[in-house]
Amino acid sequence: WNFENKLFLLQAERHYAFGEMDHAAEKYKLAQESSKKHRFLHEEALACELAANFHEKAGNVKFVAELIDRAVNCFQTWGAEGKVESLLIDDESYDGPNFGLETKR
Repeated sequence: WNFENKLFLLQAERHYAFGEMDHAAEKYKLAQESSKKHRFLHEEALACELAANFHEKAGNVKFVAELIDRAVNCFQTWGAEGKVESLLIDDESYDGPNFGLETKR
């Protein structure tokens, strides 16, 4: 179980690189779930960040705000303030964590 989330994330990135979008979306989701289940907070954050990038590029914008929120929350909890700042700068439209509330996007 200690590398399951990493395997899912690598599989997601591979599927994405080969244009296998449905498989990629599923593997990103599994990577997030596995990271959370096993309390790998920083890896959950990374999985959410990469999934947000994937969904944005794939045109699934309805998922992006929630995934960025989760990534920011995980990185903040983990203490990676520089990474949080980087995410916030990269996503100018980000208006802060919504803690499960409806997003404005």
